Amino acid sequence: MSVEVSVLENFGREAELRKKWLQMWERLGVRILKLPKWMQEIVLEDVNTAIKNRLAIMEMIQNAKRSH
Repeated sequence: MSVEVSVLENFGREAELRKKWLQMWERLGVRILKLPKWMQEIVLEDVNTAIKNRLAIMEMIQNAKRSH
């Protein structure tokens, strides 16, 4: 029974996170699309780099905590 509850809790949490993620991108996308195409490319590359770097740092922290 607790496995089912855990799965449902994780699904709800993931669904909420996806909703927030999509809302954030919707708001940012409106602003990005107002820029000239060359600026859009710069912003998207910056966002991609920033997210990849942040994820790498968070993964290193998570892995370090598991090692201890």
